[in-house]
Amino acid sequence: MSQILRGSVRFCSNFVRNRNPVNAELIDVAIKPKGYYLEKKNELFHNTLHIEHTNNCVTAKIVNPHRQITVLRVSTQEWSLKKHLYKLNDTAAFVLLARVLAERCLRAGVTQLAPSASIKIGPEFPKHSIFLETLNKSGISMME
Repeated sequence: MSQILRGSVRFCSNFVRNRNPVNAELIDVAIKPKGYYLEKKNELFHNTLHIEHTNNCVTAKIVNPHRQITVLRVSTQEWSLKKHLYKLNDTAAFVLLARVLAERCLRAGVTQLAPSASIKIGPEFPKHSIFLETLNKSGISMME
């Protein structure tokens, strides 16, 4: 019996590992890197939201600026989104993109985002405002 137990413990120790290396960031324990004082950008956040829209499509992605990796990416060029849209860059596309991004963020454990400087808010950019409102309604906080 002890041999079976040892084998299973050895199996578990080889099998169990930390599958979420950014767990400290998600529970707000990790220190946000401040950077050097000579840098122009003062980025005190873990994840930034970027929106890129062209005449053909809209892409939203979440980037970790310190590791330089894309955490999540959603685009209206994905077939699962494209088949539900009449036009790939209208207001309905922004709303659908925000809902899908919020769902993927919540599944990945990302609940807080900081909007990048490229996101314009105001009456000249109503689609960006609608996108951010939809994210807030879906459970994503826009303050880190």
